Amino acid sequence: MSASPLVSLRAALEGELTWRRVEIKDLRNMLSDSSSARVKNSHKRAIIVMLYAHLEGFVRSALEEYATTINKSQITLGEAKKQLTAACLSDAFKRYRTPENVDRNDMSASKARQVMRDAELVESVLDVRDQLVSLDVQKICSTDSNLTPSILRRNLQLLALDDHRFRRFVDKLDGLLKKRNAIAHGEQMRVAEHDDLSHLENDVFELCEVLMLDIYAAVRNESFRRANE
Repeated sequence: MSASPLVSLRAALEGELTWRRVEIKDLRNMLSDSSSARVKNSHKRAIIVMLYAHLEGFVRSALEEYATTINKSQITLGEAKKQLTAACLSDAFKRYRTPENVDRNDMSASKARQVMRDAELVESVLDVRDQLVSLDVQKICSTDSNLTPSILRRNLQLLALDDHRFRRFVDKLDGLLKKRNAIAHGEQMRVAEHDDLSHLENDVFELCEVLMLDIYAAVRNESFRRANE
């Protein structure tokens, strides 16, 4: 891929990450300046909630940038990696997986109907090989209300990004989500004095950086192409 789209992508991702870092830094400074234990606790709770919000926001934004870049590449479904082809055919797969209404007065026809459903699915696949990739960016990058480890890995797979490097973040992401939910639902009114939020912050932004670098490399190497598997 030419340098210009790469430069634009890198600038967009770095800009997105930078302002999020600055906001967390501002919250940390407010925490340091607080003398009241009650206010310190409020600031800690706010930092935890915002760390999760920034992680979810960055992941969604970064994946949307990547999906948009793929759409602009003008490659066909036949040229794209199989995960991207599957993502583009998600509606056809959904129809295939949805049980059809069965005529209980004609149960013997069920096997014949299944053959037709199989044939229709095959036809859908064969008909689109020469069509351009057109990912539904909002749908494919959705966090389904919460960015759980399984949602993150699903979205990476849908975009043909290797999820191997993210497996070490599974427990950390799950732990952060539980902390955020406990605070948001009023179940955790106090954050323990010994809780070191710097480790949590480092984990969040390390995950963001890994994702940013992986996306940048995938675009630079055009890893979304089947030929580059």
